[in-house]
Amino acid sequence: MIKIFRFLFFMLILTAVSKNLLGNNSSSYLISQQAFKNYDFFTVLNKFKIENNKVDFQEYSKELFSATITENLILANEIAEKILSKDTLNQDAIMLYIVFNLKNNNLSDLDNFLLNYDLDQYELISFIFFHDDKFKNKKNISKTLLELVKSYYNSTTSLEINFNYLLFYSSLAILLDENNYEAIYLKAELYQLIQNYFVADTYYNKIPQKSFYYKDAQKNIAFNSLKYLKFKEAENKIKKILERNNDDKIIKKILADLYRINYNYNLAINYYTELIKLNDQDLWSLYYLRGICYERLDNWEMAEKDFLESLSINPDAPDVLNYLAYGWIEKNIFIERSLEMLKKAYEGNPSSYYILDSLAWAYYKKNNLKKAADLMEKVIDMAPGESISLDHLGDIYFAMNRKREAIYFWNQAIDLADSDDDLIKKINKKLEKYNAG
Repeated sequence: MIKIFRFLFFMLILTAVSKNLLGNNSSSYLISQQAFKNYDFFTVLNKFKIENNKVDFQEYSKELFSATITENLILANEIAEKILSKDTLNQDAIMLYIVFNLKNNNLSDLDNFLLNYDLDQYELISFIFFHDDKFKNKKNISKTLLELVKSYYNSTTSLEINFNYLLFYSSLAILLDENNYEAIYLKAELYQLIQNYFVADTYYNKIPQKSFYYKDAQKNIAFNSLKYLKFKEAENKIKKILERNNDDKIIKKILADLYRINYNYNLAINYYTELIKLNDQDLWSLYYLRGICYERLDNWEMAEKDFLESLSINPDAPDVLNYLAYGWIEKNIFIERSLEMLKKAYEGNPSSYYILDSLAWAYYKKNNLKKAADLMEKVIDMAPGESISLDHLGDIYFAMNRKREAIYFWNQAIDLADSDDDLIKKINKKLEKYNAG
């Protein structure tokens, strides 16, 4: 019974928090990931000036959040006091004011301030700050704030998350306990989620080696470097992290991926090979990625071997089925087997336009032109700017004697392909042959 009561009480609190996090007050204007990505708290603060005579609550709420999230507690308190001078019931301002005074051990000021409030009407504030009508210690308050953030964060989809509120609460937790490394880690994660990788790394770097979260923070720093740093800078950063964590397979994998996506296939192969020797899980993925590198180096024998090894571990992997089958089709071998593999791949990932492209191409190779055209037209609808698919559709139409349409799509493919793409040379040869014809 006690457990049930505790559970119900926690759910009541969580409901109250959710209402406050997503409520209709002036602070909840940012409710989407996209909105938040375009919002810069530091810029807001640089433009903001405290006016003596009037309070624009929407603007002041923005500034309150901006000052708190950038951990400028003195300014945040000035803004909170300004809000409270006009709106004594503003919960965000009350919460910030309490944190400021607790941080500075101004307990007498707090006692005088709280004489004006009936805490029974402020369930959330009472839950966060008080136990048996007495203030919790700062570390315990920090933990409570963090638990509220985690509860909301874990029960909400990314499209529904109110990021400024989550950052507000996690920042309050950090301000009250600078050694709350879980709060720092979560704040970094939030910035990472909205793709502000530089700020995310700023917080990850605050986590010391002694912390439980240090290794994960270092891994995320390595991952983020792929997103916002140039190749050489990212390489140097990941190598430095790897020097401190030489046995960390995840960081080695990030480095291997960095080399692969930057066309350094031989170096990527070296790291994937090392990981294959060390790794007891996700081997199928490592063989697949190494196979891609071999294929890009025109070493089909080794690529094919790796793709087959990958499928022996995970026979249903759509991307591996697609890559191997398409390679065979391009070499005009194992067409029937490739077709069955691509049907299986498409069944496993029906939203993939590139798998559908391969399937259409297999039907083309089997001279089932009607089926090939129907599927490739779907591909163009899914990815209208994909030059390879446009070229493929041109080939299919040409084989169907729909030559004007074929030429149209070939020219479209040329227009959309990169200037150094070999595809342009390939299509131009087809056009020259037709015109000479």
